[in-house]
Amino acid sequence: MLAGPLHGLRVAFVALEAFPNAKGSGTRIGQMTRALADAGAEVTVVSLPGRTDEAHPRVRLRPVPIAEGNYLARALAFRDAVARELRALRPDVVHFRGPFEGQAAAAYAEDTKARAVFEVNGLPSVELRYHYPRFAEDPSLEGRLRTLEAKLLGAADLVLTQSETTRDFLRHRGLRGEARVIHNGAKLIAPSAGAQDAALYTGSLTPWQGLPELLMALRRARREGGEAIRLKVVGPAKKRWRRQIARAAKRLKVEDGLELVPAVPRDALAALVAQAPFCVAPLRRDLRNDVQGCNPIKLYEYMAAGRAVLATDLRCVREIVTHDETGWLVRPNPKALAEGLLRLAGDPALRERLGEAARRTIEEGGTWAHRRAELVEAYEALLARA
Repeated sequence: MLAGPLHGLRVAFVALEAFPNAKGSGTRIGQMTRALADAGAEVTVVSLPGRTDEAHPRVRLRPVPIAEGNYLARALAFRDAVARELRALRPDVVHFRGPFEGQAAAAYAEDTKARAVFEVNGLPSVELRYHYPRFAEDPSLEGRLRTLEAKLLGAADLVLTQSETTRDFLRHRGLRGEARVIHNGAKLIAPSAGAQDAALYTGSLTPWQGLPELLMALRRARREGGEAIRLKVVGPAKKRWRRQIARAAKRLKVEDGLELVPAVPRDALAALVAQAPFCVAPLRRDLRNDVQGCNPIKLYEYMAAGRAVLATDLRCVREIVTHDETGWLVRPNPKALAEGLLRLAGDPALRERLGEAARRTIEEGGTWAHRRAELVEAYEALLARA
């Protein structure tokens, strides 16, 4: 067997989250670490404990149990644990995803002349307000986080991100050089005849995903001639978010048109996507999505299955979906979403055309194999620098 282009390179991939996990972040970490391992690198993931049966066989896991319940206390404890792990592992490259573990990574890189790779999928100074509402009440904490994030963006030897929108946002947050964009991807799914009759949403029920607006759109569409339109929502959710969605459905009187399904295994989810008449991604226009940017894996997975996509017309979405070519984009409000539901529900030929073009787009340049190759290329360029 020939040695890969990264043969013998020791990489520590550190992330303040459980890994492996079934979320989009877990999918991306799994694909990125697989890329490095397949290229010959010796990859060790330092993370919070996850489901250890899903990791790539050539990727070693170093789970770090943290007992702290408070987020900041947990983050600081993880930072200190990462510092200890790096001293033991002695990697040539530290690949980190957030500022807390990034503090330990940057200090190690400075001491040892190792390379530091900062992969930014979202910054805590933006993200935390959505998970912890009290965070927005403490501007001093946000300011300290922004200072730390900017410092790490300036210190990293390579900055990666998943979206052109995010890359441009980082230029206002301390990025002095260039950032390399490696989008998310998907595995191609065999097309299906579409045995389900409900439009499908997959993913978390977090507020920025736009589920409340989608439910308002469902009510409007059903009142305007789309009585048969139904919506299936599949994914994990905190109890309070699931309660909010259930209460909203009851208030809007669309309970009979909504099916809430807990998270299912990947294979089962892929089958649901392949059988849906069309799929939905109603992202809100807010700081997280439209300013910081994101790159929803669900869009790639919908397209990889040959499904027509109804999504809100945000810049980050337009990086993936082209209106009336590979999907149907509408303004991010209930009225426009309702019009989109009616249009796709009532036009099978349009759904077929969009779905076929979407799958072709993924096949030609949007699979995880494409993304893995892009990461290895980025590493080769990094190592080639003097």
